[in-house]
Amino acid sequence: MDQHIFISHSSQNDDVVKKLRETLELHGQLLWVDSRQLTGGDALAATLEQSVRGARHFLVIISIEALSSEWVQREVRWALDEAQRRNDDYDDGYKVISVVLPGVQPGLLKLLFPSEPLHIFVADGPTGWSEAMPKIFAALGMALPTDWETAAPVEAAPLAELVLKLTDPHIVNTDGVRRATATAELTYNPADRGREISSLRYKFRAPLGPVELEEIRWYIENYYRWPAGVFKERAAKTERALPQWGQALFKAALGGESAREPFEAWRGQTGSRRFSVQVDFEPPEG
Repeated sequence: MDQHIFISHSSQNDDVVKKLRETLELHGQLLWVDSRQLTGGDALAATLEQSVRGARHFLVIISIEALSSEWVQREVRWALDEAQRRNDDYDDGYKVISVVLPGVQPGLLKLLFPSEPLHIFVADGPTGWSEAMPKIFAALGMALPTDWETAAPVEAAPLAELVLKLTDPHIVNTDGVRRATATAELTYNPADRGREISSLRYKFRAPLGPVELEEIRWYIENYYRWPAGVFKERAAKTERALPQWGQALFKAALGGESAREPFEAWRGQTGSRRFSVQVDFEPPEG
C-alpha cells in the first residue's frame, strides 16, 4: 500500500482540483487524481477501486456536478466501505473527507453519505479557499505550513444596482398557454448611496413558458454531456433563439413606461453595476 491521497471529483471541477493538487504537492503529498493518472489502456473500474482502497486518505470535492456523477458516487461507496473495513480491523487511519463547494446545501450530502463524515465547507468569496486549506491540512493530519497566509478580505467596490422586484406571482392559463405573471417595480440604487429612483408598479407577464424554459435547462445542464449529432442540432436551434428570448424578457421586465427613468439612470453609470431580481413568493394575507 502506498501513501497517496485519492482525490475524487467531477470533471466540471478540474480547475478547483488543480488548485488543491498544486498546494498539496508543493508540501510533499503524493496524490492520485484520475484525470491525470488514467490512460486509455487502463481497466477503469478496477484501477479506480484499487487506488481508492489503497490510499492513505480519500478526499472528495463535492459540487452539484459531483453529486450527479456516477463515478464520484461509486468512488465514495468504495471509500466508505474501505473505511469501515479498516475500522473493523482496528485501523482508524483511513479518512473520508469531503470538501463542499459553494452552492451545495448540507441536506444534499445525505445523497452520498448515509452517516456524517468530515465535511469541510468552502465559503463563497475570494478568501474561501485560503480559509478552507488549514482545515484540509488538519483533516489530513498535516501540520499547517509555516509560510501559510490567509488571503486578506477584498473590500467590494461600491456599485450601482438596479433591482426588479416581483410581487404576487402566479400562473395564468390563456387558451392553453401557461405564463407567469406578477406585479413589478423597478428601483435604481446609486453607488454613492444617493437618492434612489423607483418606478410605479406595473404588470409583468413572462414571455417564456415551460417549453422555452425546458430548452434552456437542457442546454445548460445536459448538452455538455452529449455535444454531438442530433443534440448539437438541438443546441444550435436553442442558441439561435436565445437572443430573441433575451430581448423578449428585457422588454417584458423593463418595459413599463415609468421604468424608463430608473433604468436610464442605472445604464448611464460608468462604474460597477449590478442587476438583481427579487421575487416575493409570500401570498397576501387573507
